[in-house]
Amino acid sequence: MSDFLPEDLIQEILFKLPIKSLVRCTSLCRTWNSLLKSPAFISKHLQRTISSTDHQSLFLLRLCSKEREEQYSLRLDNQDFNEHMQLHFPFESFESYFHVIGSCNGLICLAKVIQRFTVSFIFWNPLIQKYVNIEPRILGHLYSFVGFGYDSRANDYKLIRMVNSQKSKFLSENFPKMELYSLNEGSWRSIPQTAPLRYDTDQHFSSAFLNGVVHWIANRADQHEGIHNVVLGFDMSDEIFLEIALPSCLDNVRPSCLSLLVYKESSISVCQASFLSSVQFHIWVMKEYGVVESWTKLVLTFGAQGEGIPRALGIRKEELLMEKKRGWIVSGDLESQQVRDLRIWGEPFHTFIGSYLESVVLLDKSKATSYVYNSNGLAA
Repeated sequence: MSDFLPEDLIQEILFKLPIKSLVRCTSLCRTWNSLLKSPAFISKHLQRTISSTDHQSLFLLRLCSKEREEQYSLRLDNQDFNEHMQLHFPFESFESYFHVIGSCNGLICLAKVIQRFTVSFIFWNPLIQKYVNIEPRILGHLYSFVGFGYDSRANDYKLIRMVNSQKSKFLSENFPKMELYSLNEGSWRSIPQTAPLRYDTDQHFSSAFLNGVVHWIANRADQHEGIHNVVLGFDMSDEIFLEIALPSCLDNVRPSCLSLLVYKESSISVCQASFLSSVQFHIWVMKEYGVVESWTKLVLTFGAQGEGIPRALGIRKEELLMEKKRGWIVSGDLESQQVRDLRIWGEPFHTFIGSYLESVVLLDKSKATSYVYNSNGLAA
């Protein structure tokens, strides 16, 4: 067909195909294989998907069982959060569950932890069934925090780590080592400290990626200003750290009591839960990203029902997704204040929810590992 149709028209046809069909097309001929695996096609396909008005909004859901099984699926962004597709999980961790660092442009970043040490990271695209295994250069204890995101300027996916060799009771004595992994380069490199400030967090793997910046809730220690909470950001393109001030009422709240979430794919929000006669979430939304004066408080209140304080998982449209103490997932409408049981259960404290965008990222990486499934399960 390529002998009779111009390449631009062929690309337009290919852009409309489902991901699995695109992968099959790589086996048709060398010309199509070369085209589909070119960085230019993969990048253009991604941009078409992002800008399309008719693609389905999807969420990645990870649930864990008591038998240490992990189930990954894509969910529709509809009222009942219906399942769209089950994802085959090709990895095994005999000691604990994987930690989900985040999801960006179809790539899922996982961390494998053994005896409280991170022994490997994985960039995984389940739709094209390829992954890259990444060994850390520094053997990091859990006294570290990690972020994953996309550098749009370099068309690169990066992983940033800050590792403290030990936990000091004096925050100002912590001297974290900082390193960055680039998928394009296939290696780690050090990131120099640009300021004498010290940061720490209780959240370890919890982060939010938005506008080219990965964000954490962190303690900021300074000999003149003392210790208080901030949103710490790392710009994936400029490779510099930045700070965003929190509302003053959150300055001295323990970071483990706060959840940092992406809000409507346009800004960030911070959730704080309280429990008196009822459960109440205070959700601080930065209405205009980067403008401190735009922090606005929303409130969600509902009966406790003996379940304790739920854990905030994510925000979709005008709903806060939460995990109850016993593992059931509920959705709270920020306008009507109604709470609905989504009838989804996972092992408590291990459920992950994040937005997901279908892509062919990794298709061009020759060093990525491929896997297939047959009727008997995973095959090499």
